[in-house]
Amino acid sequence: MAEKQDTGKERTPEDEVWSAISAFEQILEALPEDRSSLEALSHAYAQIGDHARAKDYLVRLTRVVLKEGDARASKDLLEKLRPYVDDDAEVRELVESIGRSEQSAEEAAESPGKELPAPAPAGDSVRTSFRMADELAFAWNLLEAGQLTQDEYAQVVQDLSEMALSSNETTVSLLHVLQARGFKNLEQIIGYVATECGTPVVSLANFEVQHQACTLVPFDFMVSRGVLPFELVADHALVIVLNPYDRQLRTDVESLAERPCHFFVTLASEFDQGVERVRALLNEGEGGDEA
Repeated sequence: MAEKQDTGKERTPEDEVWSAISAFEQILEALPEDRSSLEALSHAYAQIGDHARAKDYLVRLTRVVLKEGDARASKDLLEKLRPYVDDDAEVRELVESIGRSEQSAEEAAESPGKELPAPAPAGDSVRTSFRMADELAFAWNLLEAGQLTQDEYAQVVQDLSEMALSSNETTVSLLHVLQARGFKNLEQIIGYVATECGTPVVSLANFEVQHQACTLVPFDFMVSRGVLPFELVADHALVIVLNPYDRQLRTDVESLAERPCHFFVTLASEFDQGVERVRALLNEGEGGDEA
């Protein structure tokens, strides 16, 4: 694991990059194929001028993407790989592999007599597990926007890591960490995020969580990814997300819900209370079914 010596001086932006590198590499020790961590590490090493390691992580990311058969992500990686093609045989091999995959897909699409596989049901490709990289990216965005100081950023990264390691049954999020710390600017941060991400702030205390709404996504998905559908308006769903920066999360929610969704943000404590209300509703439903 990469380490940066502490000289006792005031932390610099480069120190924060090293802090992020350390956190992402800890994730990879447990999840060697976590795509967000691999991508973040490639970007972080490029930021500090270590292009050899940036390339190494880019190669690892590409191999994972090819293994998973994600054609769109493979194509996106091509431009990042091209600067290394002339000097690196491994990179050339990966670029050729991406090209062959694209060619095979085109040939299959152009063959009228060839039966294509049926589309996967909605939600089949949705990730249900928590991913630390998404919350670290949230914290990084707040640092870059001046909503967190460098010291605060370092503290919340440490707290997030500890929280993720200590519990698998509760929601782990940056907003939980900030609220647990009694962060003095929490309301300011939530207001900033609401405006920046287009997710208005709501108080769940003002709503009755609807049973039909909260069953749109699996309960384990709700807890692990910090999501709570709480009301239906016609055929649209109103949904709390604790990480409004996570665009893939929104896509996953709409895939599972199979309807348009409107996204909001709230305090972590209100989210937890909402989850308990959902748990009670689901337990009541199970009791009714048995009766």
